[in-house]
Amino acid sequence: MPDELIDRLETKDYFKLIRDLRPDATMVPDNYTYVDDPLFLSWSQTIRLVSFANDFLKLDIPLIGLVKGANPLQVDWAVRKQFEMGYVSFAMPARELLEDNLLGDLLPATLMSLRWISRRTRKDLELLIYGIGHRLKHKGINSYSNLSWFLEAKHGCYYKNGWSYDLRDPAIRFEECDCEICKGLMPQEIIDLMLEDKEQGFRTLVLHNLLDMKRPLARGN
Repeated sequence: MPDELIDRLETKDYFKLIRDLRPDATMVPDNYTYVDDPLFLSWSQTIRLVSFANDFLKLDIPLIGLVKGANPLQVDWAVRKQFEMGYVSFAMPARELLEDNLLGDLLPATLMSLRWISRRTRKDLELLIYGIGHRLKHKGINSYSNLSWFLEAKHGCYYKNGWSYDLRDPAIRFEECDCEICKGLMPQEIIDLMLEDKEQGFRTLVLHNLLDMKRPLARGN
């Protein structure tokens, strides 16, 4: 969404969309914070985000806070303020950060802030990453929002510990998987299943990839 349009949207506009769409949950509205903007501008947008988070407390549906900021200080401030309002689930838009090589700084800062809050309050906090097509090797990320698990399956790719492999890759082809959908199946057997029943085989691969995206990172990653 263009920045000019974001600037024109008010709380009442978002509330109207929510009433019309009737979602099961909603996220605090995204905004823009650029690292090359003057600090007063990125701070004003960060403060505006927190103001929206406060306004959204009037809604009677589950709320998801937003991780945003042009630097670790702004990210930490925004997360802490939203937690003080009662937010325990947070989403982090990461596509542009990854493209601009900024995710390596802001994601660890986000995780550090969440861990600090969790240790001090003994509350479990959730972090959803969206806009990334693969798993990131950081502990503390609870979920990812993307369609890579589906799109990769359409190209015959199989997920293992968040990494994508061709189903015929000898590195994984004959390894059993203990996920809920595979229940001991090997990638080779998924290939065989696709040859017998293309729809069922594809469904198995899609669900396997989705479950792999959601499982905790393997020890040592």
